[in-house]
Amino acid sequence: MKVSTNELLLALRAPNSGWLAALICALDEALQDPDFAEPQREMVRSLLDAGGVPHAVAQAANDRLTRFEETVKDLHSLLVIPEPEAPAAPAARPKLTLCVTAA
Repeated sequence: MKVSTNELLLALRAPNSGWLAALICALDEALQDPDFAEPQREMVRSLLDAGGVPHAVAQAANDRLTRFEETVKDLHSLLVIPEPEAPAAPAARPKLTLCVTAA
């Protein structure tokens, strides 16, 4: 079944389309990666056709995703130059008021 762009755009407007949006974003990223080749694409198709993900596969995928996120975080920390901290503002001096009373 081929879904048109208009059907997808309409489906994404639905209030309950969060998972659809998440999967489309993940798929878009994966399709841009040359390592996501036909064998992996076929595995995704077979999971969709089966209508479920075996528990052991889901658990292994969660573990792998955690390691992937850590790698991305490590790379990000190496690539991003931290902004210099702003110098601390000097402490404000209290305002003193001189009171004079006539005797």
